[in-house]
Amino acid sequence: MKIKVIAASATGLVLLGGALGVQHYISSQITSSVEREIPKASGVTASVPLADIPSNLTSDSIKSAKINIESFALKESGTKTSLDISVSNISKSKPTQVGSLEVIATIPASTITELSEFNDAQIVGNNLQVSAGAGGLGRALLAPKYLNGELYFELKSISFLDEEIPAASLPAELQDQIKSRSQRSLTPPKGLKVKSVSLSSKGLSVKMFGNDVELGKLGTGL
Repeated sequence: MKIKVIAASATGLVLLGGALGVQHYISSQITSSVEREIPKASGVTASVPLADIPSNLTSDSIKSAKINIESFALKESGTKTSLDISVSNISKSKPTQVGSLEVIATIPASTITELSEFNDAQIVGNNLQVSAGAGGLGRALLAPKYLNGELYFELKSISFLDEEIPAASLPAELQDQIKSRSQRSLTPPKGLKVKSVSLSSKGLSVKMFGNDVELGKLGTGL
């Protein structure tokens, strides 16, 4: 009985080792493909779920993969950003073609505060906090928004002496000033749509998604 158990365990280890080898090979091939298609990217890594290995071996496509890019310079501004990419249904015959794709592009918090047009900007929670009023005695909270190809900040509230005034109670002109001062064009790559924008301690994140996307177009479009 012990011999059978040992043999079964050894077989399992061999199979697991083989699966891990296939996982590593597929991941490295995806990494190489991304590096070719997006030459401006650095720090590229890719991974595929171990559970998908059987179907990946028998089908014409790779079921899913995660791709991380540590640094990528945006086309228009040259701003450095990181990219977290989730892809599904990667064609084996055309590895640059993916069935669906979700990209989270994150501009570091330090860059957001440095490039901000507002005084004493800092990220607090999921908002941008800036000085407001005469002498900068007040504090305004701004939230990122995206609409019709424009990325901008929207005023949420202003606080003076610990009293918070919601944006709805403030003049509409003030909201317009905040928007025009922070407004930037943001055109997603062809085939992608902006799903959401958010702010965190990591920075400003723009989430985009699309179907039947070529990775090469992603690299030239960002």
